[in-house]
Parts: sequence; C-alpha cells; structure tokens
Amino acid sequence: MAEKKVKKAPARKPRQPKKQKELTDMLAVIKLGGSQHLVKEGTELEVHRLDAKEGSKTKVEAAVLRPKITKGSATYKILEHKRGPKIDVMTYKAKARYRRKKGFRADLSQVKVESISVGR
Repeated sequence: MAEKKVKKAPARKPRQPKKQKELTDMLAVIKLGGSQHLVKEGTELEVHRLDAKEGSKTKVEAAVLRPKITKGSATYKILEHKRGPKIDVMTYKAKARYRRKKGFRADLSQVKVESISVGR
C-alpha cells in the first residue's frame, strides 16, 4: 500500500494587538466675533470684525476636545480685514407706490489658528 502524504497546516503567527489611531490633531472650540467655531491648527476663518491690527497675534480661551476635554488656549493671527458680499434688501407696501432699496456689507476679519495648547 502507498502511504498518503499528510499536509500540515502552516504555523500561525502570534496575533498582534491592534494599533490605536493616534490623534495628533488637537480640536478646540473657540469663541471669536460673537460665535463659536470648531478649529484645529492651521484652520482659516472669517469672523465679524475684530478690534486688532492686521498681522497681530492674540491668545483666546478654548475648550480643547482631543485627546480629552480640557481647558486650554488657542493662538490666532489676523490675516486681513475685509468686507463681505453685498446683500440687497427691498421693502415695499402694496398699492401705495412705496419702495425702498437698502444694501448691506458685513465687516469681516480673516483669521488663521496657529497653535492650540492645553492649560492656560
């Protein structure tokens, strides 16, 4: 009788633990120009006009969300002051030949978040 060859299963490698994703980007919530913004380093925003000169850097309190929720601060730089797009507003009263046209342009500041730090 012919002997049958038995195939052996290949040896298994030991299972490696899963690597956790590294959260290198710090997220923070800052309050600028009367509204709150979710930002990370390098984010550019347009907010209501700020009372500072172009090119100046300012530090503001922030709620840092990553790696865990803590108090912190964010530093931003004002890139430029500009005006937003024109919005036309029309009012009229029916049957009275009353028509008025007004225009509005918001004053804005363009801001770039340079750094986010935990603690004050």
